[in-house]
Amino acid sequence: MKRDERKEWAARLDAIINTVVDGIITIDERGIIESMNPAAERIFGWRARDLAGRSVNNLIPHPWAEHHDGYIRRYLKTGKAHIIGIGREVRGLRKDGTTFPMDLAVSEVRIGARRLFTGIVRDITERKRADEAIARVSEEERRRLGQELHDGLGQQLTGVTLLAKALQSRLARDGHPAQADAAEVAMLLGRVLDDMRRHAHGLYPVELERGGLAAALEELALTHRQLYGVDCRLDICGAMPAFEKPAALHLYRIAQEAAHNAVRHGAAKHICIRLTRSASLFLLEVEDDGRGYRPRKSNPGMGIQIMRYRAGVLGAALSVRPSGRRGTRVRLEWPLPPAGRRSS
Repeated sequence: MKRDERKEWAARLDAIINTVVDGIITIDERGIIESMNPAAERIFGWRARDLAGRSVNNLIPHPWAEHHDGYIRRYLKTGKAHIIGIGREVRGLRKDGTTFPMDLAVSEVRIGARRLFTGIVRDITERKRADEAIARVSEEERRRLGQELHDGLGQQLTGVTLLAKALQSRLARDGHPAQADAAEVAMLLGRVLDDMRRHAHGLYPVELERGGLAAALEELALTHRQLYGVDCRLDICGAMPAFEKPAALHLYRIAQEAAHNAVRHGAAKHICIRLTRSASLFLLEVEDDGRGYRPRKSNPGMGIQIMRYRAGVLGAALSVRPSGRRGTRVRLEWPLPPAGRRSS
């Protein structure tokens, strides 16, 4: 290719990079920023010249920034990618200190003996807000249906059960041979009432409002022990944060889906739900001894997709992996923001 042609192609490439709506950032092997296109400047609020020569960790919120350099070193040493070559949803950090959700795709580029990494970034704040609005409507409908089952149908079944027990008592006093049938009807109604209450609780965890996340998860574990006959336990380590209701509900739904999958797909006999709080990180883990998890890259399953969506709403990272020789571990890592830092 002639020199003039190379210049023309370079000019075209620059024009494309400078006009695309997605942010494009280039870093070297040390994680040092070499270039940012105008879209990336708008997304992060930085001028490219102000960040050139500085670490890409300036665009990553705490505590993920502390792990980023380790990801690059591990990839260069082992070839095992954590982010490189894998598109994923992460959190970005703007110049003003606010964080936001973004889609990130990182690819490796070799120029001679040099290795560069190019990240393509898309701000998905508006999409996440729309998704959250849809999720709120869905949760409100589940809550309404759960309350109607519990307060409406539940009360009616309770009344019929009491009448059946009263009838049994009268028949027993009169020595009527049908008293055994009445007793069986009362027993069956009691079982139906218990099942209805469990299903109503599954639609919306009333205990979440009464006692918070820990109380709701304790009720979830109890329900699994009673309904499915599995050994389901809740372990808590550290003082739990004061979660707002939407966040607590997302965490509960993730644990609920993981525990349900352990029974339905894994045939687990033991399930442990763990909540762990450290200085800067909150962990939710659901571990079972079932058949184990086999990841499917093309179609991870609707349940896992929903769990990942809920984790993304929180700004948390979710992983689903095999646990030891058997079983599955669902792990959510949620960085707790330092005092004074805001999220958009």
